[in-house]
Amino acid sequence: MGQFADDANAVKCCDLFPGALRHQIIVQREINTPDAAGGNSLAWQNVSTIRAYIKPVSGSERLHSQRLEARTSHRIFIRYRTDIRTDDRIVYQNRPMQIRALINLEEMNRWIEIHAEEGVAT
Repeated sequence: MGQFADDANAVKCCDLFPGALRHQIIVQREINTPDAAGGNSLAWQNVSTIRAYIKPVSGSERLHSQRLEARTSHRIFIRYRTDIRTDDRIVYQNRPMQIRALINLEEMNRWIEIHAEEGVAT
């Protein structure tokens, strides 16, 4: 069966193990930053660096405003934590990914499954 359950089946806590966390991701949060004109601008700030397992799930392309957009969905698995929000984003190898869902696997507070999408406006 490999490291994780087949995509057709739900991933369970027992399917995960710390040695699989071979990717390093950065969690970023959008903050208001004062600018030189006395106003504010939005910027992404690093919140934490985390070990994770990233699994690309699907990809798609579509034509939007006369240009081709490519999107890739990912499932990202990390140890359980409470400081990540759905309005944060994940950065992996300088590639930003919008968080779509945070799932506490089996509600056991051991692992979080993050559904993220790359190639979308954040």
